Amino acid sequence: MVASTEAAAEERFAAVEPARAWARLRGALLAAVRAHGAITGLLAVSLGLRIFKLAAVAGQLIGDEAWYVQDARVILGLPVLLKNLPASPLSGLDPNSEHPPLAKLIMAGFMRLFGNREVAWRIPSVVLGLLCIVLLYAIVLRLGGTKRQALFAAFVLAFDNLSFIHGRIAMLDIYLVAFILLGAWLYLSARYELAGVAFGLATLVKMNGLLGLAAMVLFELLLLRRDRWPRFSWAAVRPLVVTSAFCAAFFLLGLGALDCYWTEFRNPFAHIAHMLSYHTNLKRIGPPEGTESTPLQWWLDSGAFNYLSWTVTTHGAKQVTLFRAAMNEYVVFAAPVALFYAAQRVWQARSRLGAFALAMVVGNYVPMLLAWVVFSRRSYIFYMVPSVPAFACAIALLGGRLPRSVQAGFAVAVLYAFFFNFPFRYF
Repeated sequence: MVASTEAAAEERFAAVEPARAWARLRGALLAAVRAHGAITGLLAVSLGLRIFKLAAVAGQLIGDEAWYVQDARVILGLPVLLKNLPASPLSGLDPNSEHPPLAKLIMAGFMRLFGNREVAWRIPSVVLGLLCIVLLYAIVLRLGGTKRQALFAAFVLAFDNLSFIHGRIAMLDIYLVAFILLGAWLYLSARYELAGVAFGLATLVKMNGLLGLAAMVLFELLLLRRDRWPRFSWAAVRPLVVTSAFCAAFFLLGLGALDCYWTEFRNPFAHIAHMLSYHTNLKRIGPPEGTESTPLQWWLDSGAFNYLSWTVTTHGAKQVTLFRAAMNEYVVFAAPVALFYAAQRVWQARSRLGAFALAMVVGNYVPMLLAWVVFSRRSYIFYMVPSVPAFACAIALLGGRLPRSVQAGFAVAVLYAFFFNFPFRYF
């Protein structure tokens, strides 16, 4: 009798525990939605827009997908278009050695899982584009911004057309920005070793990943008290030293490991020397031609060009697919004013959010400007992709000082420009 009573009690306990666990989980989820419901909604809308017709215009490669998807195909031993490959399509190695192979290997991995089709090589960009929005939201909060400012910055990034396009096509820039923002968030969270690893991952996508680390150096310099300059202590420099050491070690070890399997190089230093030589010699002769533009033109959203233009007429209705390398006009035009305000806030009150915005712009844009001025380096408007999160932070900082009606009006203008430049149109 006693045994049966104990068995019944155990059965009731076993039935109650899952119910309690589910109730706790549901409560935690509801609390999270209440606390961050707006950003959750923004992410849901962004996801829907990014996967809308993700495989549209089947068989077409958009922009530099003509290079990077082809590289992934070579790695996998799949059929390729020979005109866009500088090396043997049968090598099984990354034929595009001017950039490290990490992003192309990620594309190849998804193509191995989901097949040689558009959705497969674009899924990572969609995921990383959404991650950029989440990370920027978290960074603004970490820097002392309000939830409204964090949401506004995430909104601006989500509906900037250049970031949006790169968040759904297989190019390297969205990988670069995602890992840089991850490194910045980890750095601001005092997880310096992991921050170094994240910046190392960014550098394994493009050498420009080092500019993200440079931005953190500038961030710290901007926040130094003027009366303490130039006094340094180990406690003050330790975050940058640790982050830099882990970044350098992870990059060199990672590049060496990837090179041994997927490139012709047998040590990372030879590959680095090749990349530096290639990009130094990628010079423009005469005025910009074709898709090229100068870094000064980008502030006017000039230099925009088409990644893909495709028109189909069905039953008298014209459907136009137009992927353009162009920023949201209201975002890029507001950026100089917002950055000037951010500089004021840094000077007057050492605003952490303002310092981050300035550091990210100086760290990512100024090297492009100098390369153009000093080396006559070829440049393209999509080199502004890493600077858009900084624009969003500066605009959010300025927006916090403006009436809500002005903020709402600007948000409507951003949405108007976004949908006006949306890649799928119907007439």
